[in-house]
Amino acid sequence: MRRLAEHLFKSSDAKKVKAAGVRCRAVNSDGPTKRIAGRSRARPPAPSPWLGGSRSDLSGQRVLTHSAAWITLSLAAIVGFVTLFAILTVSPLLTPIIDELSLTFAEGGLLFSVLVAMIVVGALIGGYAGDRLGIRKALGSGAVLVGVGAPLRGLATGYLSLLLFMALVGLGYGFLLPNLPKLAEGWFPPKQLGVVTGVYMASLYAGAAFAISVTLPIYSILASSWRNTLLFSGSISALVAAAWWLGARDPPSANVLNGTKGNHGEGDRVWAKGQVWLVALLLTSMNVFFYTLGGWLPTIFVERGSSAYVGSLMASMAYFLAVPATLIIPFLSGVVGRRKPFLWILALAAAAASYGLLVAPVGFGWFLSAVLGFATSGIMVICYILPVELFPPSALGRASGIIVSIGFLGGIVGPFIAGLLRDETRSFAGVIILLVISAVFAAAIATPIRETGGGGRDRVEGASTRVRF
Repeated sequence: MRRLAEHLFKSSDAKKVKAAGVRCRAVNSDGPTKRIAGRSRARPPAPSPWLGGSRSDLSGQRVLTHSAAWITLSLAAIVGFVTLFAILTVSPLLTPIIDELSLTFAEGGLLFSVLVAMIVVGALIGGYAGDRLGIRKALGSGAVLVGVGAPLRGLATGYLSLLLFMALVGLGYGFLLPNLPKLAEGWFPPKQLGVVTGVYMASLYAGAAFAISVTLPIYSILASSWRNTLLFSGSISALVAAAWWLGARDPPSANVLNGTKGNHGEGDRVWAKGQVWLVALLLTSMNVFFYTLGGWLPTIFVERGSSAYVGSLMASMAYFLAVPATLIIPFLSGVVGRRKPFLWILALAAAAASYGLLVAPVGFGWFLSAVLGFATSGIMVICYILPVELFPPSALGRASGIIVSIGFLGGIVGPFIAGLLRDETRSFAGVIILLVISAVFAAAIATPIRETGGGGRDRVEGASTRVRF
């Protein structure tokens, strides 16, 4: 009996040692190890933001995101909504602004060009700030700039002060744009990035659609004063900025994932990467579209024979259709596993719809606006997904900032050139041709962009190397 007991004891110990070895090998395969006193001990992985830093998913799949992630995303979406509402409130008011301040069409277009020029500056600063300071502070700073500049436009004493306050709004919006992809990447797992990107992009277009459709009724209620209208829309931005600072949070592991305290060498080399320039040029062509349409599409319809109110409603269709596009296109391209075919199809559809503005009866404006909105926003939402799939978290803020700053050059030149063409030719035909050329260029520039598909971050070389749970 004694020998049998000793045999069973030794057998049990052997099994425990073997099991421990299996567990050790399993842990070592997931991450780095550290040898202490002759034993190999696994270093615990960094906490996952959607696990709340408390537990890991034993099945290898990430659990649902923490409620703080959805609260922060919701606040970011609201900030985006009211920012675009404040920006594009100016579009239906261009005629009374031009009349009261005795401006040319080119000077009217310059209001948008200056705004977009400051978006370029703000995107570079905001992207760097997001990597260094975190998403909450960087995006919140942009919300404050918009909350200050937007209502001050209603207090402008002349054209120069109006330009200054438009520039302040553009600077704040520039802080937002590179940090929205960073927010999505920091809080959500890769499989949700397309949907999450669609959510915050949909909020931007919803704000634009809301501005185009309700500004003139608000203008009528507020004593037909463009100053009162801008003061009203801007005041909402100030309230939302306060809400962001009260409720938004950085991802718990932002320092690890975003490289705020790590090596910044990868971000310093982003300028040398060809994919940055390709995505930036694609975004440039689409911003020619977005800001030219946003600034002049209602006026184009008025010159084609519609009333000012109907023209604004027709133009708003572009933004209403942009909302479902920002949700549908990321989902479909993720299911198919290809981004580029959607870029080609949507760009050619935008070119055809732009040409339709020139030759089709004005009654077709409802349909053409819808196609333009769906196609343009579908391409732009992919432009914001691509950096997340192409670049590591430590460089994502700067990569997005570079892409946005270069891409928004199209928003600078587009409205201004459109105004010049209108002044010189007394017609918007040249503006429409400009839109067609931009769309065809977008289809061409999409060709050499690397295909990332639905789960590109896991497949593209040099993308995220962070731990998967």
